[in-house]
Amino acid sequence: MIRRTALLGCALIFCAALGANAFAGGMGETGTEHGRQLLADLDANAARLGISDETVAKIHRVVADGMASGESVRAELNGARTTLRSLLSTPRPDEAAVMAQARQIGALDTKLLELRLQTLLRVRPLLTDAQIEALHDIRKQRLAPVREACRTEIDAACADAASGRETVHCLYARHDHLSDACRTALSALHAEHAGP
Repeated sequence: MIRRTALLGCALIFCAALGANAFAGGMGETGTEHGRQLLADLDANAARLGISDETVAKIHRVVADGMASGESVRAELNGARTTLRSLLSTPRPDEAAVMAQARQIGALDTKLLELRLQTLLRVRPLLTDAQIEALHDIRKQRLAPVREACRTEIDAACADAASGRETVHCLYARHDHLSDACRTALSALHAEHAGP
């Protein structure tokens, strides 16, 4: 647990220090969705931002590698969580087995974080600070309608979210309690992420 907390702290420091907010959400809305959106933003804006075709291709390879590795770990993590639920569903759960499973889940969470950071650290040198900031601004603009339509819900329940991604996840978790305008904005964002 201490190792995971330390890694999370390092992740936040790295993201802030590198100015890589466009990638700080990790490889995950799920990670695959975030990776696809990052690549879509990159493809749509590369020429305007002065990013060469060669650089775009390199970033595609890095992100694809990260997504593939992340999917494998996420599948393990889902299996580990299923096992934990099964252990806890017995009338008298075996404490040692439950705690061992919790440690396995923690280790897999840490592995996912490490994969996200590796992807971040491989992509970051391929772009200038200005290009990273521009991509971050594009993402902020995409989230602006949700922030506006869901202002009341965000203030009431999601004010502690550390990123746009976390804000969206928080809102989705409270879907049944959202205003119609907020739901509409979230649906539009989801449709944009889903693409054609």
